Amino acid sequence: MDSGVRAGEGEVRAGVNEREGKSRAGFRILIPGYVQWTWRQRERAAVLFGSFSVAMGVGVFAWGSRLGLALLAFAFGAHVASAVDVLRQSAFPGFGRWVPLLSASGGLAFGVYGPTLLIASLIAWPAIDGVAGMDGYLVNFWAFQKREPGVGDWVWLNRSPWEATHVGQVVARAGQEVEWNHDRLRVDGAMARPSVASRLPSSPVELTFVVPDGHLLMRPDAKSPQPRSLQFDELALVPDTQVAGRAWVRMYPLWERRTLR
Repeated sequence: MDSGVRAGEGEVRAGVNEREGKSRAGFRILIPGYVQWTWRQRERAAVLFGSFSVAMGVGVFAWGSRLGLALLAFAFGAHVASAVDVLRQSAFPGFGRWVPLLSASGGLAFGVYGPTLLIASLIAWPAIDGVAGMDGYLVNFWAFQKREPGVGDWVWLNRSPWEATHVGQVVARAGQEVEWNHDRLRVDGAMARPSVASRLPSSPVELTFVVPDGHLLMRPDAKSPQPRSLQFDELALVPDTQVAGRAWVRMYPLWERRTLR
């Protein structure tokens, strides 16, 4: 009789301890499948974490495309499913069907994914460029909040003097002296890189000017990984008010993916 009572008390105590352990998921819920793994639900944990990690990884790689958006949405759904599963297993009595779903999706959306997407949209906004819409860049809109664009920076322009692109590289800043002499460009006496070549009859033989205040002298095209010579008429004075941010990565096409500098 006593042994039966002690066995019953042990089962109750084990059940209570298990519920208490499940009620202490805490911040571990932020890693999909991790809580289930600690509860020795290994297969469920592997499915949840595997689905989330693969979708998130490919979604980040394809950031800025429809495929990337769809995969990031799937990753969010997998995370919500993991959190809902934790809430339902740890709750006693149960919350029903909708309370765990709404609380998990709302908490993750406003507490994790919303702020993350906001930061990503400011420092790595996917901007599509080009006449055919096939060129993609990541733009940092915070880059020039506390400093001016420097020589060599690739920037994204709200309005472009070139028809084919909104991306341009700063050749000279306001106040710098630009000298064009026999197909060579010098900025403050130093040879500009990349070199600028002219094969147009309308290009001047010699020209010297100072970049006016509030303007930048820029050249277009961040497509080629190697610096190339430009024609004189491709250079443009652009008001610095048109600079929206720094283009720091060329994302698309995939075979031309690289950082810009």
